[in-house]
Amino acid sequence: MIRALLLVVLLASLGWWLDREQHAGRFQRVDEVFLDFLVANARDRFAVDANAAASAPVVLVKMRAADKAEYAGWPPRPLDWQMVLKGLQTYDPAVVVIPETLFWGRPAPEFVNEAAQALIPLPSTVLGVEAQLASSRDAPAFLGGLDATLPKFEKVLGDMTPVPPLGALISAPDDLLRRQAELGISLPQNASTPGKVAYALQEGDHLLPTVLAQAVARFTKTPYATQRLLLGPGAGAFLANGSFVPLSPGAEFTVNMQLPVPEVDALNLMTSELAEALSAKDKASLSGGKMIVIGTDDDSPGGLARLHAQALAQVLSMPRLQLLPEWAQWIAWGAASLVGVWLVFFVPRSKAVLRGLLCVFAALVVCFLAFQSRLIWAPPTIPAALIVASTLFARLAGRRVEVKG
Repeated sequence: MIRALLLVVLLASLGWWLDREQHAGRFQRVDEVFLDFLVANARDRFAVDANAAASAPVVLVKMRAADKAEYAGWPPRPLDWQMVLKGLQTYDPAVVVIPETLFWGRPAPEFVNEAAQALIPLPSTVLGVEAQLASSRDAPAFLGGLDATLPKFEKVLGDMTPVPPLGALISAPDDLLRRQAELGISLPQNASTPGKVAYALQEGDHLLPTVLAQAVARFTKTPYATQRLLLGPGAGAFLANGSFVPLSPGAEFTVNMQLPVPEVDALNLMTSELAEALSAKDKASLSGGKMIVIGTDDDSPGGLARLHAQALAQVLSMPRLQLLPEWAQWIAWGAASLVGVWLVFFVPRSKAVLRGLLCVFAALVVCFLAFQSRLIWAPPTIPAALIVASTLFARLAGRRVEVKG
């Protein structure tokens, strides 16, 4: 009776303390290490087929070079961008992404202010800042006064050495546009590594987000204070609501350049106030809080906007990590407590440690299998701690083996 009372007090006190510490984030790193292990062994689960990508909430709005005679100039002028952005306002996109840099030189041409005003009704906009990589890691990057404007990843784990170093920001969007949007670094495509899009670039001791990272963060509503970026083996970005972006050790995302993405001709948006140019299919593609990527790509693969649209469609159609609901976690803790009761009252003291360790191992195997089969993430810290505490108690005050006389 005394042993039972002591065990109940021990497990209840330990469970209460562990739950409080877990909510305070003090055991977070322990759980993260195990989660990183699980994700590294389930990378194949994040493969995306064409059907899944086609249904992703991403649309490519094309300003085609073949139609340049229809625009005010080429590359498109501020008036063209104003009309396209105004045409998008009706469809209430979640995020508008423009990977190329919207800068027309000094003095600024007409309608730049009007184009900036067209960004205001849009909930979130990401504009590209053209950049180039550094030839050496020793030279500091030239940021052109944008140090305070570009966000930084705050939770970075792993070796940053494989991440490409930023050399300089070459061109930034016009000041008026910049005030209404978030900025992300945009790199020209490397012909030697087609289908690779950088997620982060190294600048000194920090990592800066690219257009891809900014767009994903805005769409998933993940602040950089809570986004966790893992580098090295099993690299990836952990975002809100179980979103995960698998990356290379150098923080690059590999794009399937064959994935289809819904496309809309920008000219149809520009003339929407004068005539009904959008088809029912185009309207359906643009509606529903989508991620809209706009660019001057032609119809060939590998263009900057198209590649970002494919990357975003791929990311947003990936399965999400499913955190075990809190009520289910309480059930797991209860099961661990019952295991503790079994260890104390039914297992001889001499065998308590071995069987306790086997129970901890079995619990970790269950977590592993749940993740492998359904991407269900069950934090193992509290159940394992309850079993370990019960094991130690069983070793000290567990059942004695009666010696037959």
